Amino acid sequence: RTVLKMGVRGLTAFLDRSPALWDTLALKPQTPAEIAAGTVPRVVKLVIDGYALLYHLYFSTNFNCVCGGQYAEFAEHCRAYIVNLQKCGFSLLVVMDGTVNAAKEATLMTRENDLIKTVRQLTTAEKHVGKKTLPPLARYAMVDVLHELNIKVALADQEADGVVAAMAKANGCCAVSKDSDLFIMDLPAGYIPVDNLELARNGSVTAKRFNRAKFCAEMGIHAGMLPLLASAVGNDYVSQGLLRPFHASLGEEDPKMPACWQTDKEASVRDLLIVRVAAFLVKQPSQDAAITAIAAAADVQHAADIEAGTAPVFKGEDGEPKPDEFSKEALAEALRLSIGQYALDPKNAQALGTTTALTTTAKIGFPAALLQRYRDGHFDSKLLNVLANRAMWCNGVVEDLDAESAYIPSRPIREAIYSILLDGDASKPVTEYIRVGPKFGSEEVPVAAAGALAGVFLSKTMAAGETAGVDARTKALYSVIGEAPKGVAANMALPAACVRFWVKSQGGVTAVELAAVAVAMLQNKEKAKTRIGKEMRPPWFSVALSHRLAALQATLLSATLLNQALLCPVKPFVIGDVYDGEWIHRFHHLQYRAKGVKVLNDQLRKDEIDFKAFKALFDLLSAGLQVAGEVVLDAEEENVMWGVSGPEGTDKPDLNKATKIDLIIANKGGARASGQLGGNFAGLLGDDDEEESDEEEEEESAPAPVAAATEAPAPAAEKKKKNVIVAGGGDDDMAKLMAEMEAVDAKRDEKKAKEKERKKKGAK
Repeated sequence: RTVLKMGVRGLTAFLDRSPALWDTLALKPQTPAEIAAGTVPRVVKLVIDGYALLYHLYFSTNFNCVCGGQYAEFAEHCRAYIVNLQKCGFSLLVVMDGTVNAAKEATLMTRENDLIKTVRQLTTAEKHVGKKTLPPLARYAMVDVLHELNIKVALADQEADGVVAAMAKANGCCAVSKDSDLFIMDLPAGYIPVDNLELARNGSVTAKRFNRAKFCAEMGIHAGMLPLLASAVGNDYVSQGLLRPFHASLGEEDPKMPACWQTDKEASVRDLLIVRVAAFLVKQPSQDAAITAIAAAADVQHAADIEAGTAPVFKGEDGEPKPDEFSKEALAEALRLSIGQYALDPKNAQALGTTTALTTTAKIGFPAALLQRYRDGHFDSKLLNVLANRAMWCNGVVEDLDAESAYIPSRPIREAIYSILLDGDASKPVTEYIRVGPKFGSEEVPVAAAGALAGVFLSKTMAAGETAGVDARTKALYSVIGEAPKGVAANMALPAACVRFWVKSQGGVTAVELAAVAVAMLQNKEKAKTRIGKEMRPPWFSVALSHRLAALQATLLSATLLNQALLCPVKPFVIGDVYDGEWIHRFHHLQYRAKGVKVLNDQLRKDEIDFKAFKALFDLLSAGLQVAGEVVLDAEEENVMWGVSGPEGTDKPDLNKATKIDLIIANKGGARASGQLGGNFAGLLGDDDEEESDEEEEEESAPAPVAAATEAPAPAAEKKKKNVIVAGGGDDDMAKLMAEMEAVDAKRDEKKAKEKERKKKGAK
């Protein structure tokens, strides 16, 4: 989701250069002695803007955002951060944004189009460092952690910032966000930008809180004038086109900077503008008089610019000139509207209860029980937006921008959601805001026919209660997504069904792609939490794979929404246990061209994946589906390897010209033995940065199998013995051919060992 925040242009940078305007609060965890003595710790209450926290936690670290999200690592980072705050005496309430405000739709569309440009740079441009986008399921990973730690999470009707500020004022809490508007609002306990909550390695927390009274004193302005200062400087409610003449009327002479200014920093154009506007307002006797004076000064300047032919021409997104929007009346009206946005409505302090100002034409309405689920974060804001606005926002993801949106394959799931929420009302379609071609746009999507869903309409489920009809709702869920494969552990049933839906809806999924997804589901969960990723785009990044995986994430997201629309008849899955974008991309890179009998098994061993659990899960996920390539057991059923057509199903050996080794592998259903080993997870093929460390690894014994995500069949009492028919066959021929195969692998391993030794000598 794109964060919509009305901000004062340049104010954050100005205040960052004014250290005297900040109060510092330092807190440490209680010592064992203090705990033993029963010392009551100091409690600092915070009301936090959830999306500001989300973006800060993901982007302040090196989490990879190009490959589609490191959810287990991110969840662990969230957990450590929140627990640290709690130990230092902070009490948290997290408020998340809700439905989309119709007045902000145009702004949201613009920012989604900006995000598309960012994705283009992330995936294809040479200069992509510093470009970031939030993975689509990161919010769910963070909210799961907050619920786990018993942190109160509440969803607002629309934007959270007004609720955060009102609740902070009403309850004597500090407000925490990343929104420069909060510098302007009247918050007695103060405002702490989220990135000013600094955690040290020793567990202490330093919080820098903005001192509004000092700012007013330094600027010589009354606190009541601050909303007009913000509006006249510029924000989302007063356009640049309206403000430009006023800014030009202030002249270009450098004003005297306030005493709080850090003198070794050169003032920017925005810094100077803020000081000029403040100096102008100081001369005005009242707010109304100031608005009149601003409009008059701007009108005079605008007329002079037109007469001199120096009035700038503003262009729209299409590059065409925009009509002149200025008039002193329009400017005055925009200023008054903007000022009103900074008033803290006392109603917002009670805006998290079981009533709402939102309206809906859906039969369900907004009953208290449903709103309570929504406030608590168990009924998604995307679902409420369908009820309130008959619209679904399919926010930007890292994908192939030259292909159709990665959300399209999972649209049938969302059509079923619309039918459940709207009681099958197909009189009007639902608008899906989605990427259409190279730009973000919208499409009208029909509501699915009621059919079997009629019995699980939301109005009926709410009337019966969430404990009733669980089996029927579960059946409805899987009737839309497809049945979960038999034998999958309960916590992986819904994700497994999603993966199978993805394979069917995508078409052309390869064995190595499916294997990479399966391995991510089976990886060591504890190690996944602490694995260090790389923020930058890796040299082996695949745009095509990222698009397929974006479609998988869209499926997982849509299935989560469907489950919530049915009031969660199936226990929600933990996204960090299911999907790891960087891991999947790396595994795919190492294996998609791999050849050799041992390559897949060696990879699994080094990644601590039990090959039997992997084979069982792969078979369950692929059963009855079209997958290019296959995974098979070797002749002794002691290892797995790629099938005869290879990891991508593109190898086509000619059995008439095959060598003896090729023949036996083909008859066994295995991969070709020729070629070179694909490497292991720690040392990427073609990745010079990581190859060196891999070469220095010592061979270890195979680790104990991780907990299987499938119910693996009990081992047979003895291994099955299979006869293989080879030209001139017989046990002696079999032994000879197997010896030849082993010789090929041994020769390859010897070559690798020599290369390792050569590199070590070169390093010396």
